[in-house]
Amino acid sequence: MSPRSLKKRVDDLIDSLTYTGFQSTRRGLFERHKLIVATLLTFRVLLRSGELKDDEVNHLIVGKVDLNPG
Repeated sequence: MSPRSLKKRVDDLIDSLTYTGFQSTRRGLFERHKLIVATLLTFRVLLRSGELKDDEVNHLIVGKVDLNPG
């Protein structure tokens, strides 16, 4: 297996496991909690891929006010 095909296979497995895990979790949740879990899962995926910074996610979740805005 070439490194390129191995990377694609691993990426496909990660996507599949993420979706399957979300579907299994979603079945056991109340309707009002499904959006919260989906949002937190999305943040985690974007953090790991590097598309979001940790500070940005913490600001959205915790809502801390920056004392020195840019």
